[in-house]
Amino acid sequence: MARTDKDVGAKSQALRFCVSSGLIPFLEVDVSSGVELSPSPKRLTDIDVLGLALRSDGTISRVLFDCKSTGGPPFARALWLSGLMAFTGGQEGFMLMGRPAERAHRLAARKLNVRIFGTDTFDSYATASSAEYKILRSYAGDIENWHRVYEGALKNPAILSIYKSVNAEIPLCSDAPKAFRRLVAQCREFKGELNPVKPLHMAAFTEIVLSISLLMNMMSADLRNIVDLEEAERDFAATLRYYLWGGHENITTLKKIHDLISATGDEVEQESALVAWPNFVQLTRVLLDSPTQIRHACFTLRELSLRYLADADKAADIRLGRQLLAPRARQFAKRIGAYTAAALKLPHDFTQELDKQIDSLVTMAEQAS
Repeated sequence: MARTDKDVGAKSQALRFCVSSGLIPFLEVDVSSGVELSPSPKRLTDIDVLGLALRSDGTISRVLFDCKSTGGPPFARALWLSGLMAFTGGQEGFMLMGRPAERAHRLAARKLNVRIFGTDTFDSYATASSAEYKILRSYAGDIENWHRVYEGALKNPAILSIYKSVNAEIPLCSDAPKAFRRLVAQCREFKGELNPVKPLHMAAFTEIVLSISLLMNMMSADLRNIVDLEEAERDFAATLRYYLWGGHENITTLKKIHDLISATGDEVEQESALVAWPNFVQLTRVLLDSPTQIRHACFTLRELSLRYLADADKAADIRLGRQLLAPRARQFAKRIGAYTAAALKLPHDFTQELDKQIDSLVTMAEQAS
């Protein structure tokens, strides 16, 4: 993610296209095997830019951007990208090349759901696709803000580990409950390293809030079909527990492990304590009241997570404030932020700071209207 990367210009274009097209962008997403054969995940390759399209039913489609200025023939590269799309669950691919691409290659690639763009041709396509592309003022659409976060994380091992956890669990997630449990467990290890008065730390916290909002969006797509908000609290919580931990057998196994460890005299948390269970049940009920609106919070949190280290931009702030005025965006962003702080056992100051930023942006947007 270095500033000196020769493909940084194409990545910048891809980020702007994602934001202007209503996709949630991630930069340089690692692709692992998906099968854990060693203590640490093994990186196979990476996706230069990944855009997540959040559908109203809670499902997600992925758009992959390959920003390579060098390589073999364009169609050969398109075959590679098509294979990567199949491996990662992508629905569409874009190749931004630093040299001309023959029409025959571009046409053939369309059969693979891949679009090839040669030198200086992508901007025209992006402008035709979204009127906002050329005039976009966005924190997530400016690659400089991504660089600042990355450079700051390199100087802080705890922050870097948080971003690595997000990168590994969220953009290519295929099992939301598992990713949710892992993310909370991994990020909680660094609770003592985070300070809400430091912008980089608030950026990392907001990145976790964004991650949990994306996972809750995915899980709500399942839960809205299997739970009834009118049923008794006990029945609702039981179903939710089985869903989150993968069934009765897994819950039973976890209880046995807890009992065995407790018998040795060591203190160990129940599995429910690991995710701040009462808070999680309450949050799930609130979100399931309007599950199609969770994605509105996701869009705003993507911007907020990159705003803390960015230069002030009034136009970007007003745009973000207007996004927060979307149905339930403000409410859900705050509720998920409060839950995240509780699950990670962080001071309430994190929630207060996030809420303050959200409220100030909404006020700015209302005044500009």
